[in-house]
Amino acid sequence: MTAKAETKQFSDAKSATSDPGADRLADRAKEQAAQTVQKAQENLEAGIDYSKGEIERLASQSQDFIKKNPGLAVAGALGAGILLGLALRKRY
Repeated sequence: MTAKAETKQFSDAKSATSDPGADRLADRAKEQAAQTVQKAQENLEAGIDYSKGEIERLASQSQDFIKKNPGLAVAGALGAGILLGLALRKRY
């Protein structure tokens, strides 16, 4: 390829990338990406808030149960500890 042909090819490629339609398309893609990221962030924040509320509710219910049934809570904790110990002990 000659130097003149290479220059023409480069200038054609350069003009194709500076096409106003391509710029508009790129701007729309950037805007849609920004909107998608914003929606994802909002959904994530809503999920975190919901999870915090559920954890607080479960903690409150657990505390109420333990206050009403301390013997059963201790027995349950002991049973869970024994099962966990059996599951994790090393067997030679």
